[in-house]
Amino acid sequence: MLYKNALCVYPHQKGNPEKKYCPPLGLEYIATVLEDSVEKVTLVDMRFEPNLNAFIEDDPIDLVCLSVNWDYQRDAAINIISQIPSHIKVVVGGRYATTSVEELFVAAPHIDIIVRGDGEEIIRDIASGISLKDITSISYRENGTIKHNKIRDLQSVDDTMYPNRGLRRVKYRLSYKNIDLGQGVDFISTSRGCPYNCRFCTFTNNPLGQKRRWSGRSAVSVVEELKTIDAQFVFVVDDNFAADIKRVEEICDLIIAEGIKKTFAVAVRLEIYKYPEILEKMFKAGLKILTIGIESAKDKTLKSMQKGFNTSLAAKAFAEIKKTKLYIHGYFIVGCIGETESDMLEIAPFAQRLKLDTINLSLLRTEKYSPLNEFIATSPGYYANEDNIVCSEEYPVKRLRNIRHRIGRSYYNIPTIARIAKKIIAARLISLPYVVKTAFMLTFKILLKHRKKRGFHTYNNVPKEMEKT
Repeated sequence: MLYKNALCVYPHQKGNPEKKYCPPLGLEYIATVLEDSVEKVTLVDMRFEPNLNAFIEDDPIDLVCLSVNWDYQRDAAINIISQIPSHIKVVVGGRYATTSVEELFVAAPHIDIIVRGDGEEIIRDIASGISLKDITSISYRENGTIKHNKIRDLQSVDDTMYPNRGLRRVKYRLSYKNIDLGQGVDFISTSRGCPYNCRFCTFTNNPLGQKRRWSGRSAVSVVEELKTIDAQFVFVVDDNFAADIKRVEEICDLIIAEGIKKTFAVAVRLEIYKYPEILEKMFKAGLKILTIGIESAKDKTLKSMQKGFNTSLAAKAFAEIKKTKLYIHGYFIVGCIGETESDMLEIAPFAQRLKLDTINLSLLRTEKYSPLNEFIATSPGYYANEDNIVCSEEYPVKRLRNIRHRIGRSYYNIPTIARIAKKIIAARLISLPYVVKTAFMLTFKILLKHRKKRGFHTYNNVPKEMEKT
């Protein structure tokens, strides 16, 4: 074996978003592949185990693989790499690494190889000792220069491949604002890609600018993986779980037949309303939470963003979906190109009319390979700032964030919160004791925040974690 002891690292440092309920699924795929190619693999999530030196010093590590998916992980990854002894091979992959190859090589001189795009096949090639010049979709150092090999063609998902969760050193728990909701949580990937072409979406393209065709695992493969998952709450991370509706039904049938009792959250498009019998079967199988991108309350925006539906169809679709007990979480974008403040503020009443349970409000973002960039370039006054947030002279980021806050405050009134709690209990998404605990903690925090604003002092025996608002 070329490498004996591999360390797979999810980088983190204080100040970064923690999201401790999210297992590093992509890195777990890499670690699982390496099991057949090295003598020992250790998976380290630095959100829970911040002292990486302890692992490097205890064992003769000769390969370190880091996953850098998001821009906020950049500095953490660079700091970690600077502390790794030079004789250890360092391989970096992930979405952000793919789009920032040159920058990372300059900022982190100890990086040996950057994997561009999907990493499972590539890391197997690297660990097997194949000459680097013959491995597609990598960039690497050679005699003081950076070599960029040609792009590797995208492959269909592997039906036989899923992460070995036995490599985990921590338990992942469902939480909200550091409140433990009483359930283990896990992620599963059953497909990659999306057949649609929403203009703002960067996830249908991989970071190399290639269009990823939708490719799904078989129902049997998905359910076999589910049997290895202990957690009661499972996020399906697919861009579009229901791209193949026949496959959805097959998965549901197998889950029911195998007696698997879990709660799932899945991302779908609103066109799923056309299949009421499938919706009922999804609920029975535990696929009780649907996350659906609506994005805007304005038809002009939906058309310009190439969503494929208008507000009338959205109203029709959700009227059908709401006939079930399914919990609906809707995604909206604040700051779509061409929208005025009044357009944006229509999101809350529109979401109320659709009778969504909860909503997510994000600012419009772009990336290096996003199809949105051309639209920005041809829209006078619009630009992407240093954080890749799309804004304009009239609507800078500060104003957009203020509008987002107003929309959220308008939507989440007391009747809506009461309805959400009722729905959570009715659908049995989390146990009643934890619903009560969450409500108590949030109420306490709100009251505490109100006391601070009015100049009152908190009592000395209030735990510090409760003082953070």
